[in-house]
Formats: sequence, C-alpha cells, structure tokens
Amino acid sequence: MTRTTPITGVLLRGILDSRARPTVEADLSLGEVRGRGSCPVAIAPGRLERRRGLRTGGLGRLRDGPAGRLLDHALTGYTPDGQAGLDGRLRELDDRHELGADVTLAVSLAYARASAAVSGTSLRGWLTELAGSVPGLPRLLVNAFSGGIHRTGAPDSFQQVMAIPHAGSLIDDVHAALEIYGAVERGIADGGGTPAISASSGFLPGDRDVSWQLATLRRACPVEAKATLGVDVAAEHLLAAPGRYRFQGREHESADFGALLLDLARTHGVEYVEDPFDPADTGAWHAFLPAAREAGVTVVGDDLFASDAARVRPGLADAVLLKPSQAGTVTATLDAARAARDAGLLLVVSHRSGETEDTAMCDLAVAVGAEWIKAGGPRRGDRIAKYNQLIRLTESLS
Repeated sequence: MTRTTPITGVLLRGILDSRARPTVEADLSLGEVRGRGSCPVAIAPGRLERRRGLRTGGLGRLRDGPAGRLLDHALTGYTPDGQAGLDGRLRELDDRHELGADVTLAVSLAYARASAAVSGTSLRGWLTELAGSVPGLPRLLVNAFSGGIHRTGAPDSFQQVMAIPHAGSLIDDVHAALEIYGAVERGIADGGGTPAISASSGFLPGDRDVSWQLATLRRACPVEAKATLGVDVAAEHLLAAPGRYRFQGREHESADFGALLLDLARTHGVEYVEDPFDPADTGAWHAFLPAAREAGVTVVGDDLFASDAARVRPGLADAVLLKPSQAGTVTATLDAARAARDAGLLLVVSHRSGETEDTAMCDLAVAVGAEWIKAGGPRRGDRIAKYNQLIRLTESLS
C-alpha cells in the first residue's frame, strides 16, 4: 500500500540522547499518517561504520538547516518504491551530501513506522515482512559493569561485563536481570563504594579488575536463573599497535591475548565474547574461533562487521552484532541480518551508549529472531523503555 503513497512531509529536530547531547529525530508523513524515528549516538564509533553527519548540535526544529532543507526538497512529494526505495534514496543523498547515518536512520525509521501504520500492522510486523524472517524472542545481555572507553584515560579493560539469564522465558529473564543488577548494586554499596553508572547503565568499577567484576557478577546470579556471563572486549579501542592490545596495565600479543580471554572464560563461566580483536587482526580471529568453540564460547563480531552485509563472512565469528546506526537505514540493517543468516551466523541486536527513548531496536530483534539483545542495564528511562517494549512484544508471539 505504501508504494502508492507519496511522502507529504519530513521534519528533522534535534533532541537529547541519554548523555544529554544532541541527536536527530525525524517525523515523516504519508498522507495523514505520521511516523517518528530517532538515532542513538556512540560514545566512540568504530572506524568502519558510517559516520554522523549532523554537526549543528542544535535542538528543536532543524527545518532551516542544510539537512532539513535538502530532505524537504528531495522527499516531499516523492513516492518511494517501499522501504527499500526510500532507503536507497537516503543512501544516495548521504553519499552525495554527507547527511550522515544519524539523519538517514531517523528518517528511515520514521518511514517504517508510518508505512506500518498505513498498512495496518505493527513496526515489528512490518520489519518481519521486510526481512522475510521468522520472529522470535531474544535472550537478554544485561550490562552490569562498564569499562574501556567508559573510564578516564586510555582504555585497558573490557567495555562491558554482562549477565545472560536463562530463566525459562523472556519475562523470567527480566525478573532475573533485575535481581542480578540489584544484587551487584547492593554489593558495591555494602563495600563502601558509590554505585555510579555509565551511559550504558553499567556500574563503573573504579580500580577493580576484570576478574573481580566477573566473580562479583557470578555471585550475584541466582542459581535458578541459570545465568552465564558475557563480555564486550571492544578490542579496537585496546589496540596499542597492530597485533598488540592493552589490558590491565600490560600489553599482549594477539595469541597471548586470546589465551588470556579463554582462561577468563573458563574460570568465570563466560559464554559470550564480543570483539576479542581489532577488525584488521583477521588472523587472530581465525585462530581464536575454533579454540573458543571448544571452550563453549560464542564469538561475536561488532566492529568487525559494522552491520554491513558486504563485510559479513563466515570463519571469523559465530554471530553478527547489528546496530542500525552503523548501517544507517532499516534496509541496510536487514540486509546485514540476512547476510548473517545466509552465512550460518547468529544475531545480536544492540543499543548504543547515547540512547533515546526509541524502542525500534526491540522490534528489530524480535522481527529477525535475534538470539540476543543488548539494551543496557535495567536503570534509566531510555534503557527501561527497551525492557518494557520487549515485555509488550512477548504478547505478539504468544
């Protein structure tokens, strides 16, 4: 139905992300129906992802800015050939005028929501139809500790240490997430510390090392939750030189760093390791993958693949992490998901450090049947909005 519906208006505005910094929100109208979308912001974007373009830092209506004028002229009155047609037009405009992934994603999501409303379906239903996938509920990756680029100075620790509840259902997993996170919070307070949290709602551990974080999180997991642990190494930010990584005051060659990661995994029950090496260190990825599988560890590529279908290939990781703000449009994100499935890989859908209240990532995760979702720790309104949307989405699959 949307293939014959012209765009009747596009409006950009600057809004605040969860760090109180500007990002982009878009309203797009198809006739009398309006959709809205916004783009989260990375604290330190990977070098392979599409960059932000809107650098005005402005809040409120951005109609008179360069991007607003360009989109109003290029899209108002335009009848796209569905989501792919609209996203193709956005990609062309981005390549020619450097709109940026923040602008294109906000407009792409706004069009998806408007199209879903015109078609009489939900955003999750619209994305499922576009993806041609079987929907399913993901497992939660619950951020408990934040480090790496979330701390001052040169990063030399994991970016995230996470709990992965396996309590029986998504609702049970949410209950377990709250219990685990609360236990960690109380433990920090009982030890005389102040439970400060990062932009991703993970606790900032001060000078406590990764082994302490993993052991503390393991003790906080109730037996009935059957929780395992996961880490986001974010090795691109630990790179000291090609094939060398900073970690807790020392530098390690790729092979030694991989052995260190597997030792931590065996000791603490870590089943999920994200970005263990820099994207360019492909030899290390190839060597690490079979050893990790033997240890029962799932290897996930984030900066390695950058949510780009053209970069997805087997033999380096077990799973592809999807960030719509890396891909820049709904279609490009779904293309990356499709490429992952075609390569026999699992899927993770992830938040960013600077989030908005937009919950489209939850609809995406369920629509493509992702195995995991990273929405941050269960604190702050922008993260709780994601947990609440996942709870709602369980009803669509019941």
